Amino acid sequence: MNIFSYDSILSRFLYLVADIVVLHVLWLLCSIPLVTIGASTTALYYSAMRRIRTNEGYVTGNFFKAFKSNFRQSTIMWIIMVLVGLVLFTDLRIGMAVSGPMGKLMLISCSVLLIPFILILLYIFPVQAKFDNTIRDNFKNAFLMSIQNFHLSLLLIIIIGSFVFLGLFYQPFMGLMLVCGAGLLGYLASNIFVHIFRKYLPDELKHDAEISGMDRI
Repeated sequence: MNIFSYDSILSRFLYLVADIVVLHVLWLLCSIPLVTIGASTTALYYSAMRRIRTNEGYVTGNFFKAFKSNFRQSTIMWIIMVLVGLVLFTDLRIGMAVSGPMGKLMLISCSVLLIPFILILLYIFPVQAKFDNTIRDNFKNAFLMSIQNFHLSLLLIIIIGSFVFLGLFYQPFMGLMLVCGAGLLGYLASNIFVHIFRKYLPDELKHDAEISGMDRI
């Protein structure tokens, strides 16, 4: 087989790298207003999961389609998460500043609340990208899925934590992050979310196989 043919391993790898870079750039551009980070993150997951599952369409078209259709709910959820995060951060700062039992109580209570906050933040935008539900149901499902798949939730935390750590303290990785960080992280996490969501959509694997088989004809 010609290594430069469309179906060769090298060509598929290069197309994947290009799509990851494109998703990274699109996420950065659409996140610049900051308030749109929720919508751009939802679009990133939608495009990445779509590519992993069936490789349907182009990542650019899929990204903007998801960005537009999920904009309202994703933005509201992002604002809610930011406000809750600010409250938790403020309480932690106050707890560290206050001495005695009251300070310790505040630190403990905030630490306990921080766990579900992180778990929901991990899942909320992939859930929004995948399921057509109300904001309330998305929050509930994000938390329940994160608990039911806790070992995978820990894996996601490790992956994201590794990206943050290496990006801050390892210069070559920092360069990689500048070029494709969001796209690469989104793609890696999307592989895990595709696996998780198929537990709740048992017919999806068969459907994806049929679509992928049609694409190869």
